[in-house]
Amino acid sequence: MTEQELRSRLENLTGEIPAETHRAFLSAASPGKEAKVMKKKISAGLVFALVLALLAVAAIAAGIGYNLEWWYTERNGVVDPAAFQAMMDHRVENPEQQQAEDSLVNVSIREVSLVPESGTLDVFIQASVKDPEHYELHSAYALDVDGSYMGPGGDPDPEEDGEDRGVHWLWVSDPTGEEESRIGPVLQVMDDNTKRLLLIECTGVTSPEGVHVLGYPSLDEFRTPEGEVVYVLEYSPEWISTEYDRQQEAFGKEYPNMKEYADGKIAEAQAAREKLAEGIPCVLQYRVVEYTEGMDDEVLYTGGTTGQVEFAVRLTEGGN
Repeated sequence: MTEQELRSRLENLTGEIPAETHRAFLSAASPGKEAKVMKKKISAGLVFALVLALLAVAAIAAGIGYNLEWWYTERNGVVDPAAFQAMMDHRVENPEQQQAEDSLVNVSIREVSLVPESGTLDVFIQASVKDPEHYELHSAYALDVDGSYMGPGGDPDPEEDGEDRGVHWLWVSDPTGEEESRIGPVLQVMDDNTKRLLLIECTGVTSPEGVHVLGYPSLDEFRTPEGEVVYVLEYSPEWISTEYDRQQEAFGKEYPNMKEYADGKIAEAQAAREKLAEGIPCVLQYRVVEYTEGMDDEVLYTGGTTGQVEFAVRLTEGGN
């Protein structure tokens, strides 16, 4: 098979191949002078191997699949194999959910994993703008991450990160850690400052039934190169384990005046555990505000519109 025939056959499978990529593959296939006579004939096995390599490159170029598996293994780096497998066993992808009407953003629960063995609940949330032609979305937590913003009394034209500033700075980082972070005045750091900037804040998950389901989470947030904002909430609801009942019982015995309170917490935990199989209804709450230069800080931090996504947390065995 000639070089041109090989290139034509590969392009039919994977799309147009840059000349430098084609030359690199041929160079790898024929590294030495002693192989020079073979450059114009390549075995079918090598063709197949090259096709697989190109398909793998194409898959990588198509983008990273951001999910809990990626978050555990790539984002966090160090993983307890047993904890990771337990999370995967109980993971539910795209659980049933309903977002309240929202004209600005799409917010979805991509994955949920409730692990009773470790008493952890992971919620993977993804948000994007509905009108990407006119709006750009960032996390509200990416604003002034260095804590140096001090309002009107600060430097109106700071040159370095960390100075007391009278203007807001935005931080944008690559979730893979491969590209340099960008931090600076908001309009300079935006992908396209001709668009209107929306900031989204994930305010937590609650249960409309009044069950104290989750408590306070640890939170990770990042923005994908495609402009989507991702939040990962990790809760540690102690009531998942019956050990919680024993702790509350011991607490009530040690402090008799708190026994009624402890008994109530035990009853609440038992009722919540009974509901896990059918699902405990939960509500993700968020806030979206449009950022403008010089806007009032009270509006920035508390204004805008609120939204919610209803979903259920249920205990599963072996994933979906």
